[in-house]
Amino acid sequence: MITILKGGLSEVRGFSFAGVRAGIKKKGLDLAIIKSEVGSVPAAGVFTSNLVKAASVLLTERNLRGGKLGAVFLNSGRANCFTGARGERDAEEIAGRVARLLGIQPGEVGVLSTGLIGAPLPMAKVRRGILRAVARLSRNREESLRVAQSLMTTDTFPKEFAVATRLEDGTEVRIAGVAKGSGMIRPKLATMLAVILTDARATPGGLRLALRNAVEGSFNMITVDNDTSTNDAVLLLASGLAGGREISARDIDPNFQEALNCVTRELAKMIVRDGEGARHFFEVRVEGARNSYEAKLAALAVAGSNLVKAAIFGEDPNWGRIVAALGASGAYFNPLNLSLWFEGKGKTVYLVREGRPVGNPDRAKDIMRSKEFVIGIQLGEGKATAKAWGCDLTYDYVRINAKYRT
Repeated sequence: MITILKGGLSEVRGFSFAGVRAGIKKKGLDLAIIKSEVGSVPAAGVFTSNLVKAASVLLTERNLRGGKLGAVFLNSGRANCFTGARGERDAEEIAGRVARLLGIQPGEVGVLSTGLIGAPLPMAKVRRGILRAVARLSRNREESLRVAQSLMTTDTFPKEFAVATRLEDGTEVRIAGVAKGSGMIRPKLATMLAVILTDARATPGGLRLALRNAVEGSFNMITVDNDTSTNDAVLLLASGLAGGREISARDIDPNFQEALNCVTRELAKMIVRDGEGARHFFEVRVEGARNSYEAKLAALAVAGSNLVKAAIFGEDPNWGRIVAALGASGAYFNPLNLSLWFEGKGKTVYLVREGRPVGNPDRAKDIMRSKEFVIGIQLGEGKATAKAWGCDLTYDYVRINAKYRT
């Protein structure tokens, strides 16, 4: 059984954190540090598959080869990507400074950055911000929220989620995460930025496998604009203070996996709900695919179609666009077996049933006026299912991204 908690990162034992304003952005909090209170702990991460990777991603991938982290540095406003040798030096300096102040090794520090690509970090401001953050480190609820706020760029609200569950041996463990993301969302391995903490006992290998399992059904199944960021990263750290059964690659407690899935899924949904300029959030639910791979292809094709997203913005039940996206997805199906419907406001409206258009499409308009609804699809080829989440494409999305740099 999973219990939802309200305290964000402060719900997990063994960590302290702080969020501050360093002045990297024009306004708001923009730098955070998360520290393990029990030294370097087992950790895992997944990162962007974009060939253009930020200096922070490259450094953190390298540091995670040891399987442990003692701290994570985060900043928003500048991505430190495509900044050449200077960017690499800056990322290494950040890790070194944080390590010295916290009494750990530079190779035990994760560094995550997000923001404008191609602009170097204002290191004088970053240095002062690190000092300020270290001085503020605490476990209270306010600092947990400030960390989430520090990650925001075009986000309109901070994203945090925490749960408690019991392992099969009865041990209570807690898992909490913070994330940021609003635009440039169609991840492959991760999403914009997320840090997840747990007090479970775990090996690095156990965390890697559990995190990849969780990401596959959450952060990898969302899309705002079909763009993959250069800075995507998700980190998972385990303090071990809960005791009890150890999570390993050979023995992942199913209750732990379910709770981790819940945290990543809810954070992923928050990102889509906060899609730049978004007014509608929708779930694409695919049933009857030949296998899970094709089910995911179909779901993401519909959720990511700009024509589908534009129709949803206009509250236009243009099911032909959904059918076209399915046909181009790479998933096999016989069009004569296809069924398609909309769900919302406690009702279901079929638009296609076993290959035949049915009824008046305008019957779905009332459902589409909802802020959230489901597009249901039955391919009629097997038993595999998948869910993807997307948002509509609005005028505001174009406005925000037309002036992102300025």
